[in-house]
Amino acid sequence: MNTRRELIQIGAAIAVTAQEHHGAADELPGKKTARFFKPAEMELLAKIVDAFIPPSDTPGASAAGAHFYIDWQARANKRLGERLRRDLAWVRKNGLELAAWHKSTGEPKRVFTTFKDLTIEGYYGTREGLHVELGWNANTFLREYHGCTHKEHA
Repeated sequence: MNTRRELIQIGAAIAVTAQEHHGAADELPGKKTARFFKPAEMELLAKIVDAFIPPSDTPGASAAGAHFYIDWQARANKRLGERLRRDLAWVRKNGLELAAWHKSTGEPKRVFTTFKDLTIEGYYGTREGLHVELGWNANTFLREYHGCTHKEHA
């Protein structure tokens, strides 16, 4: 191996081979098929993730498939999945007012934080989040990361 890139390529090939060998390749988060949530729950999840990262000059979170990432996480961790299913029922009952959730405490704050964190993980793990929005091409070394520069995220 001459470069770090070759090492990463070999590691990725080994991981893919192992997943295919164990029949798990169709369960990766990039697949756009819900495996845990029902269609109505996925529709609500799509609205939730778009409330956090709406479409603008870049794709929104649902266009990137962040709700499928949440579905994948829910299927991988049944306890999390059941909690998220209860949270979706709570959202359906109480409405989707993220501004009110953010300033609240207790259950609304926990639900807000859970969906926000999973949306961010799901979105910025996609091509749309990393490459299209952030412009990251995996060829830049950063000595320091200053975080988000939008004043509303400070």
